[in-house]
Amino acid sequence: MPTRYSNAKVWLGAGLGFSHSLTVDGKQIASNEIDCDEVIDCAGAVIVPAFTDGHAHPVLAGREHAGPAITTARSIREIQQAVAAWMAANPGDDWVIGGAYDRSILPDGKFLATWLDEVAPDRPVILHGDDHHTIWVNTEAMRRAGVSERASEVSEGVVDVDADGRPTGVFRETDAKDLIFNHQPKPSLAQEFAALEWSHDEMLRLGITAVQDAWVDDDLAGVYLQAAAQARLKVYTNLGFWWQPSNWHTRLTESTDARAEAVRIGNPLLHARTVKFFLDGVFGSATASVSQAYESTGEFGNPVWTRENLLEATLAASRAGFQLHLHAIGDAASTLALDAVEHCTKQLGSLPLPAVMAHLELVHDQDVDRFAKLDVVANFQPLWGRPDGMLNSCRPHLGSRVEELYRIRDVVDAGAKISFGSDWPVSDPNPLLGAFTAVKRQVPGETERHNVKQAISLEQALNAYSAASSEQIGITNRGSLLPGNAADFVVLDADPFEDATLLPSIHVVKTISGGQTLFTRH
Repeated sequence: MPTRYSNAKVWLGAGLGFSHSLTVDGKQIASNEIDCDEVIDCAGAVIVPAFTDGHAHPVLAGREHAGPAITTARSIREIQQAVAAWMAANPGDDWVIGGAYDRSILPDGKFLATWLDEVAPDRPVILHGDDHHTIWVNTEAMRRAGVSERASEVSEGVVDVDADGRPTGVFRETDAKDLIFNHQPKPSLAQEFAALEWSHDEMLRLGITAVQDAWVDDDLAGVYLQAAAQARLKVYTNLGFWWQPSNWHTRLTESTDARAEAVRIGNPLLHARTVKFFLDGVFGSATASVSQAYESTGEFGNPVWTRENLLEATLAASRAGFQLHLHAIGDAASTLALDAVEHCTKQLGSLPLPAVMAHLELVHDQDVDRFAKLDVVANFQPLWGRPDGMLNSCRPHLGSRVEELYRIRDVVDAGAKISFGSDWPVSDPNPLLGAFTAVKRQVPGETERHNVKQAISLEQALNAYSAASSEQIGITNRGSLLPGNAADFVVLDADPFEDATLLPSIHVVKTISGGQTLFTRH
């Protein structure tokens, strides 16, 4: 039964201009010339293609949402109050797990377990930092993990320690965090389903109808497969299986089995095409892999993979038909990731899907042209390219190199494909806020701008959040709102094409996917 959305300003996609109406026939966009059974007057509203988040962690966001609400806390005292309030409201939960606290609250990032002990002396507390490469825990969490009695297993730099070498509460990067994580209780399936449902509802509220989950271990893969089998998914999801240097041989088998199971289930909203590789850490902890030593430590970060092991693992993933999705934040990590893609391409002739490199906060001059040459999709998190607490937390480590971060314009001008994601819950998942930052390189309402020469146009930003990110995760019918493509679009309550400064305050009025209205703002 065809439906026409009339009296609208319809952005058809990059380079395609605008239309005054949009016709939907079933799950597809149809010609505006056909007869319709229903005509909806949009009263001049703006319609754009639905958004795809090319790099996010929805279930992790849902898990954090279930814990203490500390994201907006701006002091240690506010965090303590939020933890105490959550504990009072959830007396039956033994472990207190939440996030994400703003690490820039303290210039040195030295959060102490004893501060959490003041409100939680007997219940273990784990709080995720806003970079999600850091956790802050209390003494009881360390006691249950046996960390204090095994001081030799922690190392300075990834674990904050006192003069006696005893951990003081902050753990950075996977190996250090696992000292605590290995002792926390696993979420129940019901809790995981609740986290997934909340995250999908939140994405639909923001106009996101497809997502790359870029951090899927074996347990989380099982949650997605069961959700797909029970028809619980609302958002198209592609899984990125997390491979580590110590387990990738086993993960190859597990990932291949999970992909086959997803095919067997046959839910069109779930695919499992991708393998995720963490190559380094983050700048806020001086763990991203860099070619020039950090000013704060004199070190070069913490590479996760050796060159030989990475080349072997990425080739195995490519041979098995998986897409490569490589986390690279420092310029040394970006160079190594490009080297791995080049190695796989030379060995195989072509890759099963274009490789994706995520984050790319610092890119060496010599590598800018390599993205296009190797057909690599550069997946940026545009919201990070602004002068805020997260950016400022990098300054003590990077110094003047902070001004060189997030070279989106340079990569675009070099002819490479770019896509956008949020890395949610690391940062706000709102694509309209991300698009604003890509265009303006500033915090809404403030005048300071970061590396403004790297700003791009609004059309480029919206395309990176829609057609380009959709293509990145394997969706082939969402390149535009022309007839024949999927009826995936959103209705906005204001016009960003008239004034891009409105983007942070614009709301999604409706989210339509496959021709079905999945969200309506009341």
